[in-house]
Amino acid sequence: MSPAPIKTIKSEKIHDQVYEQLKALLLDGHWLPGEQIPSEAELCRLTGVSRVSVRTALKSLIAQGFLVSRQGEGTFVIDVSVDMNMDLLVPILGLDKKSIIEVLEFRKILEVGLIPLLFENLSDEDLAYLEGNVEDLEKTPEEQIEEITELDLAFHRKLCLISGNSLIIRVNQILSDLFRKSMQDVVIALGNQTGRVYHRRIFEAMRRGDRNQTATILQEHIENTIDSIKQASLRQESG
Repeated sequence: MSPAPIKTIKSEKIHDQVYEQLKALLLDGHWLPGEQIPSEAELCRLTGVSRVSVRTALKSLIAQGFLVSRQGEGTFVIDVSVDMNMDLLVPILGLDKKSIIEVLEFRKILEVGLIPLLFENLSDEDLAYLEGNVEDLEKTPEEQIEEITELDLAFHRKLCLISGNSLIIRVNQILSDLFRKSMQDVVIALGNQTGRVYHRRIFEAMRRGDRNQTATILQEHIENTIDSIKQASLRQESG
């Protein structure tokens, strides 16, 4: 494995810089599918940042389906293709209300539709990850918009990863930046309370093995968010 052209990280938004640099290397094919990337300790040495920053960046890449962590072995590339550079073509800045709603409508169709696959592949390890994600979201302060956004996205992306469907996973990878921007706008507009409640309910239904209830709650969650965005927009217009 050739040395990765990793640069020293600047002090501002350190974990974001680590994330962007590693993502760029993955998209460029520096590490091939199935290949092990450098360890956390080695990445800390190469970037000159703390293990916390490196770990946060790796968690985001794992949640998005770029990497997989294997206990006792290391972190490996899942399936990164140049096709994923399509996300650079997606307009992610200045999303208006209609665009945000369209993203949410797409997510509802995608995520509710994958519920049967999700329950076919769901493991105790998956449930443990989702429970940890829900607990982290519940204890994250309301003002930490970026952290809330990443936790919220990680929960929904994990559902797609559990499905095991490579096309569903690829679509999520391609649209990852669009989903992040729309999610951040939703969190800024509506706060985090609704997400906390619904994610807990979705997880508990999954843990019970109730696929119908899981689908119902997931659909209700996204539809509730769409309705809230519409109502907030109406209040803004009338005010």
